[in-house]
Amino acid sequence: MSILMLPRAPLALTLALALGAAGAADDAQLGPAPRLDTAGAAPAALQPWPVATTAGVPAVVVDPQNRDQVTAIYRGVYLPQGDVAPGWSGGVAGCLAGTTASAYREATIGRVNVYRALAGLPGTVALAGGSQATGTQAAALMFSANRSLSHSPPSSWTCWTQDGASAAGQSNIALGSSSLAAGPAAVDLYMDDAGTGNEAAGHRRWLLYPPQAQMDSGSIPSGSQWAANALWVLSGWGARPPTPNGVAWPPRGYVPWPLLPQRSNRWSFSWPGADFSRATVSMTRNGVPLGAPSYEAITNGYGDNTLVWKPQGVTYAQPAADVTYRVTISGLSGGGAPASLSYDVIVFDPPPLADPLFANGFER
Repeated sequence: MSILMLPRAPLALTLALALGAAGAADDAQLGPAPRLDTAGAAPAALQPWPVATTAGVPAVVVDPQNRDQVTAIYRGVYLPQGDVAPGWSGGVAGCLAGTTASAYREATIGRVNVYRALAGLPGTVALAGGSQATGTQAAALMFSANRSLSHSPPSSWTCWTQDGASAAGQSNIALGSSSLAAGPAAVDLYMDDAGTGNEAAGHRRWLLYPPQAQMDSGSIPSGSQWAANALWVLSGWGARPPTPNGVAWPPRGYVPWPLLPQRSNRWSFSWPGADFSRATVSMTRNGVPLGAPSYEAITNGYGDNTLVWKPQGVTYAQPAADVTYRVTISGLSGGGAPASLSYDVIVFDPPPLADPLFANGFER
């Protein structure tokens, strides 16, 4: 592997679409995230996905506390991922799922790895291939053809297939008339996790679930048809890496301002087995206290146990200078979590790279 330096059973009803808050020109929508059969069960104990890892997705390695490294990953890896052409070979009119270009699928999973690395997790998720690849592509075709989302699409749907229906129940799913609902851009939607029905930030939690090792993605690009995506997130797990500080998003350390959850204003903190029922959050912005946040209902069954809140006073516009948000969470218990903890989220505007990078992330 090359290195870049720097449910529940499928739901019986069609899922209501959750419209993001970025304006009429951006109509990308999410269905609620897939959930495990038993809320709070340990996904790592389930049977790992048996398909061998395919080549093509480089690991992403970055120190989130290093401003220059985060800049290099954002400018040299994240942004180029959005320029990869879909290369779709199918057609909705003929119910041909086709395939997208290998580089496009790799860029999609690579974007997952960027977010994971920034969150302090191994950015080593690989393409699974096999049924994950063909199933997610068939699911995305159904979503596009029917202009609707479901984790349990009925057999009466146009372009219905069993492979697509099975994959739909295991995947984060997205739909929209623009390219924002397909490929790497869909990963951004899942990380933001906006809309009614997504209060638990379940899409994000699956992407940042520490044992994730293999995923695959099916996409239909926008054009005469609607864009759609299915990103397989249930199963494909490996060994759990250490997360001694939990998993936060926005993450501790440096984070480029465009990656903030500006649609949803949902911040989250995960700790395996933790009890967040009495937890509270206080925040400061450059040392100035912010108002008390609002809290989303605590819902287990999406990766690790997680607290989700909406802060007051967070600025999502391009900053003129670095902005430091100090997050303090108190009242934790269970899972070996400390009673309280604090971390800094440093929001910044990554400057242009001084020197161009080779594809492997090293300077020329």
